[in-house]
Amino acid sequence: MSQETSSRAPESSLGRIVERLGSTLLSLEAGTLDASRLVRSVVLYDPLDRPALTPGALVLGLGISGSDQTVEQVRLLAADGAVALVLREPIPVGPEVAQAVAETGLVLFSLVRGASWIQVATMLTSALSIDSSNHVAPGSETSIGSDLFELANALAALLQSPVTIEDLSSRVIAFSADQAGTDEPRRRTILGLHVPEALNDAQRKNGAFRRIYTSERPVFVEKPEPEALPRVAMRVKAGEELLGSIWAVVHEPLTEQREQGMVEAARVVALTMLRARVSSDSSTRLRLGLVSMLLDGGTRAREGANQLNFSKSAACVIAIGARSEHDDAVRTESEAQRVASALNMYLQPIYPRAVASLLGRIIYAVVPLRETKRSAQDEAVQIAHAFIARMDTPSTLFAGIGSVVSEVSELNRSRTEADAALRVLRGRETSQLRVATIANVYGAALMLRLSDLLAADQMSVSGPLEALGKYDVEHNTELISTLRSWLDHFGDVSAAAEAIHVHKNTFRYRLGRLAEIGGIDMQDPEVRFGLMLELRLFP
Repeated sequence: MSQETSSRAPESSLGRIVERLGSTLLSLEAGTLDASRLVRSVVLYDPLDRPALTPGALVLGLGISGSDQTVEQVRLLAADGAVALVLREPIPVGPEVAQAVAETGLVLFSLVRGASWIQVATMLTSALSIDSSNHVAPGSETSIGSDLFELANALAALLQSPVTIEDLSSRVIAFSADQAGTDEPRRRTILGLHVPEALNDAQRKNGAFRRIYTSERPVFVEKPEPEALPRVAMRVKAGEELLGSIWAVVHEPLTEQREQGMVEAARVVALTMLRARVSSDSSTRLRLGLVSMLLDGGTRAREGANQLNFSKSAACVIAIGARSEHDDAVRTESEAQRVASALNMYLQPIYPRAVASLLGRIIYAVVPLRETKRSAQDEAVQIAHAFIARMDTPSTLFAGIGSVVSEVSELNRSRTEADAALRVLRGRETSQLRVATIANVYGAALMLRLSDLLAADQMSVSGPLEALGKYDVEHNTELISTLRSWLDHFGDVSAAAEAIHVHKNTFRYRLGRLAEIGGIDMQDPEVRFGLMLELRLFP
């Protein structure tokens, strides 16, 4: 690739971008659509924290609502060079809004309810890159994504039916732009980029997947669920390997000519999906290498940051992991890879220089920020909260946030803090806290660190706790749990007894016995503190 090509800013026509998303997601509400007008960037826009706009921006108005605010923002955005504004439906297109749009030349679109802003931003940014005046290198990941969408559109035109291309997990990897005349399940599929679980379950029960994956011809599926229209599905297979399937919403079985067209299209889709997988593997390896360099700190971090063009920026590390791991190691790895891929997609429209990758069983993201103040770390916390809330995973996800460092060479310190905070969160069984900085959980992190040092020195519990533990084992009693509850409730017998579900008289009797057996002076504050510390360090 020449230097001129690689440095060229992405651009596409407004008509082309709208065509790619189709009427399923966007609807023209006001203004005249000039299909040839150039779009040069996609911006997530919050009127309370206005980002800088460049001419040719397509703006996603996250916090804009009401007629007065819409009129104000239309005029401000048009003055900054924006070409279009997308707002969540319903949009109050009254005379004032219509006049503002007409006077400024801005085009106003509505985004269908249920669609994710991040999903739409990602799709728009991808479309912008794909359509950059044919400056995408053939065989690149973006070029391959374009091929799949073009194939979906071509097949939809042949079949006269809306089409999706899906992988073996029923995740939508491409769809035809025109989804008119579809049903509610297909609409939800496009919005979520995944087939609804209810529809998948229905198709499993009626044997649709088995018939599709074992047939060499398209399979007609009669109403997979009551509110759904019929489908025609064709497997996508390369050699002996199943890659996914193509689905068309229809009203009746296909003609023989259209069936043959679907068979031939499936062969081309299979080759394109194989190319996409190779490209994706290459991108994953590149991200892994860059994240590893950044987390090492020092000179390697500077080299990695130079490649990502944020060597002069403040940055922090976010570490994401699940509370527990599945017994199935393959399933665990696959789920973690899916989360890492989703995190990169989530970050790209907002922080295009950020990078995330799976290392071991933890997903690390390095996010460049504007400053090192407390507000910057709060921004990282909000990123993690928003991402985790959107993820639908079998295991609960948690995120540890490292400090924002002014020098990328110190990212190893941010990573250490993120790891420590994540470890505390994953170890708590009852807490509702899912995102934390090291400051939020410093005491618990310190206890875990001390526990590690004691384990390394092969030190174990001794003194009164050792005596009580042995007595519990030999006599099948619960003196340790009684002591822990009493200390946790600051000596409140009633509350402590209720917590372990015994009568308070029984609890008092146990307190007397454990004081006698362990030789414990329950009134001595130093003794109580020592016992609390030991119970934390030797759980």
